[in-house]
Amino acid sequence: MTAPRRPPTPRPDRIGAPSPDRVLDQHRDTLKALFPVPDAAQLYRPHRSRRIGGTVLGLLLAVGLGGIYAFDPGWQQHDYQTAIGERRSVLLADGSRIELDADSHLQVRSHLRSRRTVLVSGRARFDVAPSRWRRFQVDAGPVQVRNYGTVFDVDRRGDRSEVRLWRGKVGVRVAGRDGEQRLHPGQQLLAGTGPVQQPQPIATGSGEWTEGRLQFAQTPLGEVVRSLQRYHHGAIVLDEPGLATLQVSGVFDGDHAVTALALLPEILPVAVHRRDDGSVHISARH
Repeated sequence: MTAPRRPPTPRPDRIGAPSPDRVLDQHRDTLKALFPVPDAAQLYRPHRSRRIGGTVLGLLLAVGLGGIYAFDPGWQQHDYQTAIGERRSVLLADGSRIELDADSHLQVRSHLRSRRTVLVSGRARFDVAPSRWRRFQVDAGPVQVRNYGTVFDVDRRGDRSEVRLWRGKVGVRVAGRDGEQRLHPGQQLLAGTGPVQQPQPIATGSGEWTEGRLQFAQTPLGEVVRSLQRYHHGAIVLDEPGLATLQVSGVFDGDHAVTALALLPEILPVAVHRRDDGSVHISARH
């Protein structure tokens, strides 16, 4: 009869090797020196670091957003142009309305903390919706008009622009010059390159261009021709430079510039000649 088989006795992996507990006991002091246990105060450092990290992140975000706000980045631009003899009304998203005169070019730019328009050429009337945190300004070459809740006109003439204020108040700045000139309702200012001028009263009827009526009171003929040119496809030419200083008073229909030009010999010592190319020449009457 065969004797029952005994279960095998476990063999150590290594003959004569000490147990793990004995190894830890032998080297406990060495391990403590190499890997000291942190005290209670140190145990809170990770939480404090997260708190400091959150604060720093918040500051960085605040600085970043503040920087974006300070730089006032733009994200959108629209161009509006009118042809000769065409007027156009533009309603902006904020409720402001712009009346664009004939032969004019305007850019409307949306910024984070401002509403900006650039009058590239021509004339426009701005009826601005109030906003406490987004100012409205018009750039016309070196001239900048800042709105403070107003209705005003800007008529650009190259590097000079005429600003007429109908309601509210505006500030007019010129690039390279300190300070700002404030206008009161009923005042106009010609600003830009050249000598600084003082605000003047607005001439009666000069604001009716939005309805096609051009009214002049002792206005130089050169200025009258410039206004009529917006409504006349052919060139209007003064054959003699001295004619530009002749004074014109009267009301003209801008939508019928040909008729307005034909009336000039009745109020001035001039002759008007129409050429085959569509141009109109004004000369002295002899």
